Amino acid sequence: MTTTAFNIKVRNRWNALKYLDYDTKLDIITLLTQSLKLSKKRKHISAKKFYGIWKDDMMSAEELVKILKSERQFNQDIVEL
Repeated sequence: MTTTAFNIKVRNRWNALKYLDYDTKLDIITLLTQSLKLSKKRKHISAKKFYGIWKDDMMSAEELVKILKSERQFNQDIVEL
């Protein structure tokens, strides 16, 4: 995001918040502070962690599609493609 776009977003939000009363602004500050503390605690999880986790008993793609199609339930008629 460019600095200009960032400044515009910040100013737009400030224009919406600047007329709030003192206590409401303090509440917003508290919530923002809490959200920052939570975001620091979140640990980044790489997708590599999940590599190989899916076990399908060596089922072929065609067998999997056949099972999925047989288990589908619709309120309308199924149209074969």
